[in-house]
Amino acid sequence: MLVGERGADGRVRVVDDLARITRLGEGVAASHRLRPEAIERTIEVLRHYASVAAGHGAEIVAVATEGLRLAEDAERFLGPAAAALGAPIRRISGEQEAELSYRSVAAETPFGPLRVLDIGGGSTELIVGEGDRIVDRRSHPVGSVRLTERIVQHDPPSDDELEALSAAARQVFASQPLSPAPRLHGLAGTVTSAAALHLGLTQYDRERVDGTEMTLAQVTALRDTLARETLAQRIARPILGRGRGDVIVAGMTILVEAMRHCGAELLVVRDRGLRFALI
Repeated sequence: MLVGERGADGRVRVVDDLARITRLGEGVAASHRLRPEAIERTIEVLRHYASVAAGHGAEIVAVATEGLRLAEDAERFLGPAAAALGAPIRRISGEQEAELSYRSVAAETPFGPLRVLDIGGGSTELIVGEGDRIVDRRSHPVGSVRLTERIVQHDPPSDDELEALSAAARQVFASQPLSPAPRLHGLAGTVTSAAALHLGLTQYDRERVDGTEMTLAQVTALRDTLARETLAQRIARPILGRGRGDVIVAGMTILVEAMRHCGAELLVVRDRGLRFALI
């Protein structure tokens, strides 16, 4: 949840920024059904978010993405979740999600060519544009949770599993041919966690993370380091913890392959994204 105020100049001032990983989409890519325990975990967090929003006197706008696009029984969650939150929850399409991700960056980078990548748990959006004009947007069916559940069986991942993660990402990105571009703007938890690890942070600091630049070689080296660690070692890193440590290798493999696909030698990390664009 992001709580923000929009000023007269149109810029958003962040008031509060909360992130709780509940894995609502756990197992949904395979079963197309939500797990009862995942529903309850998420509704518990939404009750807390509703309380925080009320404390700020904030209006709530809520959207759902790939996990609920895949779930055949999404209504089992949406009704109780809206009641807990005190606001309706709107399922948005992959194209709408891609557009919001792009606009969160374009709002602060209004001129020149832009490539924006948003790696989620269930899908990854890759968007090409010029200033605030979108030229091409795709929502690809690969995400950090989705690929981990589908491919990773060993701890740490085997060489064959790492290659399978890479091949899965390459395959979907191949459906979106692009001319080479030197910079790729990255959003969401995989990318911001990578930046925090790169900076050596022990506690997440959005001001330091936002705008961090990493070369393809640095991103690849960090992915390789994490891939050699056991799950216990990754979870022990304060930036990752249990919610991110088990899926970060798949997420960073998607990031590496996206940079290669775009011909990007430099990743620009943005602590922005869909929530920022909604405001």
